[in-house]
This record gives sequence, structure tokens and C-alpha cells, in this order.
Amino acid sequence: MKNNESLNGTLVLVLPDLENNPETKRGQIGVVTYARSASENYVRFLEGNEAIYPAEQVLKLKDKQQVLDDLTKNGSSMPLDDFKAMYKIMLLQDRGTSQAIFSALAIAKDNPGVRDNVLESINPTQEQELAQTVDR
Repeated sequence: MKNNESLNGTLVLVLPDLENNPETKRGQIGVVTYARSASENYVRFLEGNEAIYPAEQVLKLKDKQQVLDDLTKNGSSMPLDDFKAMYKIMLLQDRGTSQAIFSALAIAKDNPGVRDNVLESINPTQEQELAQTVDR
């Protein structure tokens, strides 16, 4: 349960390619208010609305070191616009403010070529499985 609680307050992006979204919030940025389980995560949006999503439909930024490593390793082979977007996201993550993270998520939303490189699901069960593997 501690892993779920650590997601509370995290800025996230609702999967932009999401189909059948009754709340019509796909591609919008919000804040996780309560991460209950892999299938039930409450996200609040700027307008004050709140919706419930499975973890795989809600994306957060990867750790900035992962983004930097990917940029260093694969930067020369990616299109220039994707490189620039990833670089901007990394710099914004380095600032660490909520406004900077919001801007980084907006850049990721607008650049589908970098989404896989900078975004990951908030799936708490993956984190729990990894923690159990390391403990053994």
C-alpha cells in the first residue's frame, strides 16, 4: 500500500490515444488524488473534475536520469524534433517544480515520437513486484 500512497499528488497525463473514455479527458494533465489499486486511480483535473482510471491509462514522467540516459544513448539516431523535445523535458524535470513538470507533460503529449521514451504507466503492481524481487 505504501507504493500506492507515493503516487498521490503526482502530475499525470491521461493516455492520449485512449478510446471509450466517458469523461472525455484523454490527453489531459491532472493530479493523482488517490491511487487505490491497479484498476482504480482517482485523477483530478484543472476544472475540478475527477475521474477514475486503470493505472495503465495514466502516465507519469520517467525518472530524469532514465530520460538523460536514453537521450545520450539514442539521441544521434532520433529525429531532431524528438531530440529537442526530450532535451526540453529533461531540463524541465531538472527544475523539479510542479509548473515545470506540467510543461514537460504537455511537451510529451504534443510529441508522440517521444512518449515511449519519457512516459511510463503509474501501475503500482509493477513497483510492488519489483520490490518483492529485490527483497528475495
